[in-house]
Amino acid sequence: CTRMPPKVRRWVVRAAASVSTPSPGTVCAATCEAEGEFCPGRAQVTVAKCGSDATSCPDLAEDLLSQSLTACQGIELLPGFVHYPQLLTLATQQRLLDTAVEVTLSAPGTSRGWYRWGEKSGRMELNDGTKARFWDKADVFPKDFSVLGHALARRLGQDFAGLAEPAATFSPAVGCLNFYTNRGRMGWHFDDDNFAKRDRPIIMACLGDAADFGYKARSSDPDQSVRLESGDVIAFGGQARYLVHALLRVHPRTCPRDLRFPVVPGPGRVSVTWRDVGAEDGLTFNSDERLGLVQTVNTLPRYRQK
Repeated sequence: CTRMPPKVRRWVVRAAASVSTPSPGTVCAATCEAEGEFCPGRAQVTVAKCGSDATSCPDLAEDLLSQSLTACQGIELLPGFVHYPQLLTLATQQRLLDTAVEVTLSAPGTSRGWYRWGEKSGRMELNDGTKARFWDKADVFPKDFSVLGHALARRLGQDFAGLAEPAATFSPAVGCLNFYTNRGRMGWHFDDDNFAKRDRPIIMACLGDAADFGYKARSSDPDQSVRLESGDVIAFGGQARYLVHALLRVHPRTCPRDLRFPVVPGPGRVSVTWRDVGAEDGLTFNSDERLGLVQTVNTLPRYRQK
């Protein structure tokens, strides 16, 4: 691994100290290797012994469905594109936010997370201007991260017949964490096959400030948008697998009062995305390589060292 400069090390220590600790009611890490207690919402729920693959642990996914998700109805905005308003309980939102911050802070030395050292500014900066991007294999996340991805896919398949088959085979192999400041944006694009299998849905949870999410079935179609609040979940698959989409605007100071953002990164919007994709699809690199935090042949030209 890469040795961290002393300034970076000190910043990581201060930032880690600012991370909020899970409050009562937070979804705890799953005990899935052996029989034991799993505690969504701190409610003690005994689960059956199961393997490390969350697909072999249906009881655990059922617990998450009942304890971490609300009974809200999903809305199909386009065939295959679904919006669940306020699907995640506040406790689940806090757990996901804590996970996102912890994973992207613990990264330096192995994966550098949301931050890069600014040579000109002499301080840590977000790795992509007014936003930060991070993605890596699901095994760098706590185990309940993948379990929740499975639970969301199961809910999707139960509620929408057109997505039942894609959702049934969904396995969250990669986790993506994006952080947006008030000025953060993401331009119009669609997710190619090397960022998600063509026959699997993409599932995303929204945390923090509200945002306007732009979408359309084809690039030539008129722009549409939906406002996503903290706790909302969207998914697109089937006919909408290649949905053209964008993050158009973040609405500052709209975060739920009881959702605690730590000092680093501070308030903003976080998107948490589960993707079924791997090296067999062409995704052979993580965000470190792509954004030039680690220089490889996969680094985008604008981030290559001159």
